[in-house]
Amino acid sequence: MPLHICFIHGKESGPWGNKGQLFSRLAHEHGHEYSALNYLTAENPDDPESRVKMLKSYLAENRIPPEELVLVGSSMGGYVAARASQYYKAVGLFLLAPALGLDNYPVKWPEIRADSIYLIHGLFDRIIPWMNSNDLSQKLGCKIHLVADDHQLRDSMAFIEEDFLIFLKALE
Repeated sequence: MPLHICFIHGKESGPWGNKGQLFSRLAHEHGHEYSALNYLTAENPDDPESRVKMLKSYLAENRIPPEELVLVGSSMGGYVAARASQYYKAVGLFLLAPALGLDNYPVKWPEIRADSIYLIHGLFDRIIPWMNSNDLSQKLGCKIHLVADDHQLRDSMAFIEEDFLIFLKALE
């Protein structure tokens, strides 16, 4: 079954950075649809809820069935993916150093609605503590991969690709 992989980039990156290119390539190689909005064009790009609103509009307009929707979020994009899943259930949620458990975000711990959830977080992340993802993993009983990397996860692209392919295969 073809899936719709929706990549949500982080606060200061864009839809076609290294991670966006990776997920686009993997989606197309495996016969899936791919989308990546440019959240820097949101009404207020520094406000995560403005980005959530943008994604919700996209999902409402495109009516992607829950059994086909895979939300992939990085950093603030992880928060946006988690929040959007409260309104649009996904078959999969793949989160990279998600901005969850933070006091300065409107919803510290969104109620995630996805059949399968996978987390990757860098142990040397100085922006979002890896323990937040660890806590979420324990709470949800989902898989987590902690890597020897910082918040950007630049040195972990091979791990991200391997893990995503395993994650994707289970959804297909």
